[in-house]
Amino acid sequence: MREPDFENNLKKVLLKKKPARHTLFEFLISEEAEEVLSGYTMKEDSAEERIKRRIKAFYNAGYDFVPFLPGNLWFERKEHKMAETYSLNEGVTITDRQSFEEYKWQKFEDINYETLEIAQKYLPDGIKIMAYCPNGVLENVIGLCGYENLCYMLADERELVEDIFREVGTRTEKYIKDSLKFDCVGMTFCNDDWGFKNSTMISHADLRELVYPYYKEIAKATHECGKVIGMHSCGNFSGIYEELYEIIGFDGKHSYEDTILPVEEAYEKYGNKIAVLGGIDIDFLCRSSEEEIEKRCRAMLERSEERGGYALGSGNSIAKYVPLKNYFTLLKTANPQLKV
Repeated sequence: MREPDFENNLKKVLLKKKPARHTLFEFLISEEAEEVLSGYTMKEDSAEERIKRRIKAFYNAGYDFVPFLPGNLWFERKEHKMAETYSLNEGVTITDRQSFEEYKWQKFEDINYETLEIAQKYLPDGIKIMAYCPNGVLENVIGLCGYENLCYMLADERELVEDIFREVGTRTEKYIKDSLKFDCVGMTFCNDDWGFKNSTMISHADLRELVYPYYKEIAKATHECGKVIGMHSCGNFSGIYEELYEIIGFDGKHSYEDTILPVEEAYEKYGNKIAVLGGIDIDFLCRSSEEEIEKRCRAMLERSEERGGYALGSGNSIAKYVPLKNYFTLLKTANPQLKV
């Protein structure tokens, strides 16, 4: 069992430095993977027991951190059909000024950090929490307005759109900033899908005006605390990739697809400016043999071994459809001591 050491491994990766050893990164893993890796049978289905299981899973797998939503921030919306995928136009709650005024925004004083309060009691020495968002600013606005409706509103009701982004953005900003007050938090993480395969979901100009300001403030606060910040977003960032670190101040970028920008290319092009987290394409991870997965993972570790700024992981997250044997092959490439 290798011991976690956030300061000398994942934090160094985010600072574009060489970590003390091969370092792992994953945003989320499936419940099935958690059960196997943790070896923990929950006494009951409670928040505390789920927190304990996740900590044990990430510790046993060889990570230097555990990802958690800090508490209860959420943006209530109408239910959508329960399915593996659903339309970004489902569950629309805000369509005009009246529905915006009638929407029951969560009060700032009602936002709590109960998860962090519980988790900090069970963290092994050397491991830190990565505090992430309940979706991000753009994703939550799309969830409230619907994607098509938001596109129309950007053209026809600009002031209303600005107000919606403000309500979502200020709460997200406060939520993550307040999580920095916990010593157990070593890293903040802004997860917000901005794009498609070929472009961003809204224009670059709209991202700069409506989305960037909140993340800039979160990044600034994170750095002032001596901590590091990463971001997760799917999509094509051509034309704004440099802005992630030059304007916003993100230390690391997560989520890569071979059909958009393979992780190997991302590392060579941007790795000296922004840390590359994960990147082993999910389709590749699902369809390839264990030998092919080990070969690609080992090649990425060798590519980055002397330069630093890279942590091995998937291109997105370990969903329930990712074969566990393939995921465990990835883990063992960086952590040969793992027994699963």
